[in-house]
Amino acid sequence: MEWLIGLRELAADVGGHLRSGGLVMLPLVALSLWMWLLIFKKQMEIQAWKRERLPLANCVILLEEEAPFPESWHGRMMADFRERRTGDAKADGELLRELMRRRLAGLEKSIPTIVVLASIAPLLGLLGTVSGMIATFDVISRFGTGNAKAMASGISEALVTTQSGLVVAIPGLFMGNVLSRRVERFRGRMERFCLHFSRICQEEAERSS
Repeated sequence: MEWLIGLRELAADVGGHLRSGGLVMLPLVALSLWMWLLIFKKQMEIQAWKRERLPLANCVILLEEEAPFPESWHGRMMADFRERRTGDAKADGELLRELMRRRLAGLEKSIPTIVVLASIAPLLGLLGTVSGMIATFDVISRFGTGNAKAMASGISEALVTTQSGLVVAIPGLFMGNVLSRRVERFRGRMERFCLHFSRICQEEAERSS
């Protein structure tokens, strides 16, 4: 039961921390939850793409045999390519690059949103800072500097919201940068795949002509 007591104490501490930050903490917490949900989903998607491996030779064989492609980014792109290919090496190469850009656009989705949410967090913290200082000066204008408890409430709101905004923003920007780099690595991987496949298609067209 000790862990349950510790959990209750932790929940009480977190609740007190949130209350001390005032109303600004509500959108800040909602923003943080939304941001980390997007980060988690995008990380899972990238990991799934990393596990999907279909050798180039297998793609060529499946394309020639009109066989179904497996469920992977290679397979989905090759299935679209087979449906829309023209037989012209130049046009097919451009088609392959267009399909690659579409797949990358899907993989890049939500990353700009993560960066924007992380950038908004310190602004919400600054808003809490301003509202806390306004509350502090309001107390001073009414009671002077003798009411330390009332002054401490406003100062606490100002400091807690500033701290919370930075706590949300720094890891959010870091993770957005990490995810962007991983997508860029996939871009290079897909570009190499498309380049090699285009060469194979061009060689086959030259042999058939």
